[in-house]
Amino acid sequence: MKRSRPWPNERSTAESCSAGRTPASIPTWFVGAMALLFSALREIFDESAYSRFLARHEMRSCPDAYAVFLREQENLKARRAKCC
Repeated sequence: MKRSRPWPNERSTAESCSAGRTPASIPTWFVGAMALLFSALREIFDESAYSRFLARHEMRSCPDAYAVFLREQENLKARRAKCC
């Protein structure tokens, strides 16, 4: 049986496109939330720290640069005060 009218919140494809949206568009809040999640994960797994290290030392990413980064990170962790 064919529906005679759309559901209350349903728009036709032409209406959606004319409103500046496509039926498959991703909500902006979701894009922002994903960007925040990926940024947090980059910090957790030291990718951001490595990027800052490369910029600070004006180096390109390579195995030697990563080895220097790891040594620097180990030295920083060793100098931190231990609790208990």
